[in-house]
Amino acid sequence: MLTRRMCFALFTAFFPVPVFARPRLGDEEWMRRFRAFVRTFNAFVEVLNDGKFDLSRWQTMRGAWKELDTE
Repeated sequence: MLTRRMCFALFTAFFPVPVFARPRLGDEEWMRRFRAFVRTFNAFVEVLNDGKFDLSRWQTMRGAWKELDTE
C-alpha cells in the first residue's frame, strides 16, 4: 500500500531541491525580478499618462507581478 508519506518521499527523490526552491523576499533573484517588474510597471504607466491603455503592456506587467509571488 502506498501512503502519502511514501508518495512524497518518492516525489522528492526524483526532483532535486532547487526545483522546489522559490525566491525569498530580498534575496538576489527576487530583487532581479522586482527590478524587472518596476521597469514593466513604469512602461505601462508612461502609456497611461498619454491617455492610452496598452493591453500588451498590462499583460506583461501582470506576468512580472506573478513572478514576484512568494510564500
